[in-house]
Amino acid sequence: MNFFLNKKVGVLGLSRTGISSIKFLKKEGFLVFGWDDNQEVLKKIKKKIKNFKILNSKNVKNIEFLIVSPGIPSKGIKKHKILKIAKKNDIEVINDIELFYRFNPEEKYIGITGTNGKSTTVSLLSYVLNKLSINNSLSGNIGTPVFDLKHFRKSLNILEISSFQLESMIRTRFSIAVLLNISKDHIERHQSFKNYIKEKEKIFNNQTENDISIIGVDNEVTLSLAKKIKKKLLSKVITISGKNNKADIFVKKKELIINLNLINKKIFKKINIEKFNNFLGEHNNQNIAAVYATLLSLGCFRWKRIEDSIKSFQILPHRLQKIRNIGPTNFINDSKATNIDATDQALKNFDNIYWILGGRIKEKSLEKLKKHFVRVKHVFLLGETKFLYEKYLKNYLDCTIVKNLSEAVKLSFSFSQRNIKENKIKNANILFSPACSSLDEWKNFEERGNAFIKYTKKI
Repeated sequence: MNFFLNKKVGVLGLSRTGISSIKFLKKEGFLVFGWDDNQEVLKKIKKKIKNFKILNSKNVKNIEFLIVSPGIPSKGIKKHKILKIAKKNDIEVINDIELFYRFNPEEKYIGITGTNGKSTTVSLLSYVLNKLSINNSLSGNIGTPVFDLKHFRKSLNILEISSFQLESMIRTRFSIAVLLNISKDHIERHQSFKNYIKEKEKIFNNQTENDISIIGVDNEVTLSLAKKIKKKLLSKVITISGKNNKADIFVKKKELIINLNLINKKIFKKINIEKFNNFLGEHNNQNIAAVYATLLSLGCFRWKRIEDSIKSFQILPHRLQKIRNIGPTNFINDSKATNIDATDQALKNFDNIYWILGGRIKEKSLEKLKKHFVRVKHVFLLGETKFLYEKYLKNYLDCTIVKNLSEAVKLSFSFSQRNIKENKIKNANILFSPACSSLDEWKNFEERGNAFIKYTKKI
């Protein structure tokens, strides 16, 4: 007997995760009702999926539970009308990861979140585990929906988790939960920085004394959180840092220093961080520290193999990605820098910078970046923020407002060549680090980054 046969369930948002959830639910025997605000998407799904029912404000009252896609706010003033009706009728709202966990609670889950560095960390962790011949799966915010996983049984299931996903996760328990960092981001979704922090903290919900919490403590928010979790004594806490020598794993004078007690074992190790020269930017030190902390928590002590694996890892696109150089001029694609904190990390790595900046606003103030202005030769401003940012930057730097990214690339190269010739500068760095969302002109940061690469290669 199929307990789920013809039980009604709703799916709100028919993107990749929504479709993946529908396929699973139908396979289990559920009667699925779905909705997407995009009518074209809705028509395509109705044709594509057999016995697909349209979810509306009336039949939503009769469903068992509702699966919501991460792109749809489940809280706040932008909350979807269907979600409001669901709440009024005491219908539980969860997401695909929560549903997956409820059907597979016996599996082992590693959840990694943070404002910046999530994708690099989960990808590096999965890569090293593969090199160590340890079964693992990679899904979540990285792009693969959990229900699309082919092999997850008796495996380490690594999930990149966003604050959007944490909104609708209730029972999910991570054996190892990692919080890399927290800085201001997605305030338009969460309404305040305080609410954003609350969502990020949920990564540690449901952990027990047998679980491990790994926390980056390079700012006051996460340092305070680490202290709070330690006081509760609910899980073993490992602190990581790119600069705080009181952390269990930290970086000092080009060395990654591991100094912690784990699994009734004292671990002390020094690793030359300069060996990992495939990683550009000091911020990656914390990502590497997070991977070491996770591997050690899993009982992996094959130091040489781990080190060799990290050295051979290929950096993800759009993250301080060196595209090409023309003579002494380098082109760097950092389209993934969708917030001020990410661009802060980018600027500190270069001199003689021709900086391409702008997009859809996340933060009005650029004050945090002021300390790097001495490194910047010229700023090229584009997108919705161009006039706002010019008003501030023109007091400190030479600025040019451009029509689009193509013009920014051409002008930045032209300006750099002139400066090299006239002032005998040895090198120049054209850095595309927008510090803004891509959604003013592009589908996502990948499309924006690919456009930068295309325009760069045309020079």
